[in-house]
Amino acid sequence: MQAKPPIKRLPLILVALAIIAALGMLSSIVTQGFADLSTAKAEKRRLEEERIQLQRQIENLEATIDAVSTDPEAVESLARHDLGWIGSGEEVIVLATPTPPPLLEGLTEDEAEPILRLP
Repeated sequence: MQAKPPIKRLPLILVALAIIAALGMLSSIVTQGFADLSTAKAEKRRLEEERIQLQRQIENLEATIDAVSTDPEAVESLARHDLGWIGSGEEVIVLATPTPPPLLEGLTEDEAEPILRLP
């Protein structure tokens, strides 16, 4: 059997290369499609969880609206806790937190020595 001349094999080689290139492109497209599908599913799960959380917030707010529209004690509680209101004749006591003295430059809190120690 005699080998075919290289010129006659050229179309066959070109067709084989075209098929390989097409398969490579198809593989890339399919892989990207699966990645996009996975991302879309994750986004769908996240949005579903957010929707459930928002639905709970709506239910809580509707319950608050119902309570405030029918119960004067609920109005007072909401005004005190959420708005910081006080009743007439009540006094507000604000407890201040002392600010620690500044540290000398270059010292950390562990290295600083107190000026005065209380017994």
